[in-house]
Amino acid sequence: MGERSYWHRLAARRVSRRALLGAAGRAGIGAAALPLVGCGDGQDAADAVTEVVVEQPAQAQDQPQIRAASPASQREDAEREAQQADQQEQTANEGQSQSQPQQTRGQQSQKQQAAVSQVSRGGDLRLSTPARAHDYFDPHRAVFGSTQFWMGFYMNNIVRWRNKSDAVMEADICSLPETPDEETYLFRVDQGARFWDEFPTEDGRMVTSEDIRVNVQRHIDGTDSTGAQDGTFPHGDSYAKTASMETPDDMTFIARTDGPDATWLSVPLGPFGWITSPEAISEFGDRWRDEPGNIELSSGTGMTIPRSYDPDIGLFLERNPRYWKPGLDGFPLPYFDSVTLASLEDPTAIETAYRSREISIGGFPLSSLQTQSLSSDFPEHPTGTVPLGYTVITGWFNFNRDWSGWDGLGNPYLDRRFCQALHLAVDRFQMIDSVYLGAGKPTGQEDTPWFNTYWSIDEDELLSTPGFRPNREADILEARALLDASGYDKERPLQLIAPEFWEVTYSGVIETERAMYHDALGLNVQFDLEPFPLLLQRLIDGTYPGSGPQWTNAPVELDPTTAYANRFLPGGSWNYFFYDYEPFAEIVRRMRVTLDIETRRELAREAQRILFGTHPDHGIDGISPTPGVMNEITRAIWWPFIHRGEDSLQFAHDSHRHDDTWIDVHHPDYPA
Repeated sequence: MGERSYWHRLAARRVSRRALLGAAGRAGIGAAALPLVGCGDGQDAADAVTEVVVEQPAQAQDQPQIRAASPASQREDAEREAQQADQQEQTANEGQSQSQPQQTRGQQSQKQQAAVSQVSRGGDLRLSTPARAHDYFDPHRAVFGSTQFWMGFYMNNIVRWRNKSDAVMEADICSLPETPDEETYLFRVDQGARFWDEFPTEDGRMVTSEDIRVNVQRHIDGTDSTGAQDGTFPHGDSYAKTASMETPDDMTFIARTDGPDATWLSVPLGPFGWITSPEAISEFGDRWRDEPGNIELSSGTGMTIPRSYDPDIGLFLERNPRYWKPGLDGFPLPYFDSVTLASLEDPTAIETAYRSREISIGGFPLSSLQTQSLSSDFPEHPTGTVPLGYTVITGWFNFNRDWSGWDGLGNPYLDRRFCQALHLAVDRFQMIDSVYLGAGKPTGQEDTPWFNTYWSIDEDELLSTPGFRPNREADILEARALLDASGYDKERPLQLIAPEFWEVTYSGVIETERAMYHDALGLNVQFDLEPFPLLLQRLIDGTYPGSGPQWTNAPVELDPTTAYANRFLPGGSWNYFFYDYEPFAEIVRRMRVTLDIETRRELAREAQRILFGTHPDHGIDGISPTPGVMNEITRAIWWPFIHRGEDSLQFAHDSHRHDDTWIDVHHPDYPA
């Protein structure tokens, strides 16, 4: 089926799940701490591969030493046991077991010395960005993909993804957790992390376990400075799974769940897991919410420090001179001096900026044709395939029973037949042509990781699902029948909302959507183009009038269980559309406590069928208010003086992986 090569590359090192889990149990690694990734192309589910590679940064001289064996060494022991069980007697010899690591260290040292001689420091990393697509600079409130991308340059997580699609984790502020049982996660704050030497942490103090506890508690509380509940904290439910926390000393943070939870470890890995200082939480408080464009109200630990933000100009970030992660040369990362994120929205303007070296990396929203043109004109420029993080949704529907509709005549979305009719009226293949110029595909549900086919339903089944079928005529006939059955008055104009930036980026897309609904259903659809902050507020207060195709964020987590709970359980922190269907909720509750990965995957597929309206036992009663998505595979291109790692070519939240990118400032093409 080619799905694996189409969406992501598999990790090179493999071990079967059965062998790994057997060894992992003997090594003391909890099953919930092993992110698993499947292939989706006929591989036996029992042999789904896992890749948990922990790459600890080299220790600076003033950094504390790791005080306990890391999960990386445990995992390596487990893998070695699974793969070399028949050699245990030979490797048990103490002399042999000591000589091999020494040889490996010597080989690594030679490679590092060679790499150091090739790396240079300095330069400005220049990218384009949709700078107006922004909500909050609060690390716990920001939900917009663009804002989260910027924050990746200047914030750190407890632990983080190195490569999400391959399920590769790595240490960040903490080393990966020890899991003495299925309810306990013990983190060592042992990587030497420091806050910026900037107000309100002028001394650049070390991060402690208490700092982590305060950040987690802020998510759980979800209140403003007066103690009132604040709906702008979207991940409260994820963090509320933490039943208790302990900080027995400055370097030990312990989180516990109330019973086994297959989803907890994904919480600190996401973009909402960034750690800010308690001083900033106290000092800035509600200003983070009330002054959303004030980037000076930032406090973090990251490789750069934000200096300015202007929605019409962009962002400027300056290297943190006291960053605690060292480069190959022993000095603090990053290798570059600064990051400039130029506010550019029009693809043609971005192409022009790339050609003139005003930006050094070309990507979204460049079309595939533009990138091909650039590559043809600059054949020596490296390129890479990127599964685009800005997913396009087919529509958003508001299931709020207390909302009287955009015109006061009632909420038509309460009749699921009306929702399904709008869903089927969207011609995904036309939208892919209009937005992605053909370089995309329908991919399923918003919260199911389309980039990892282990979780999503099979492509053959998807392409036979109403709304995803290549047979447009069948979708239109079914849509018209559903609209008639719903009793919706076709003389009543349908008032939808869209981000103004959507039309700016893809000129004419609103008219394409309007014609699509009219031709399929005979409806008069009107669109209000609004800025992103207004759209977010309408979501929060339950008055969102619905929308046609537009952007949404890529799935936050590799495993969809937590996202299903947050978005579709009543009271969920992402449940902006008031979804409430008990059979679906029951499946999600089972997923959360099911540690067996294959069982959880089958539950996820059953949940998707309910959301698609194709489950034989539920029909369209449980369809999703966010029916389906389509995604682009695009190509990025960059000037030869940029040296970036492969893990910086990911979807969505990959900016933190630029911490070891370097710029050859002596290259003849580097702009003076």
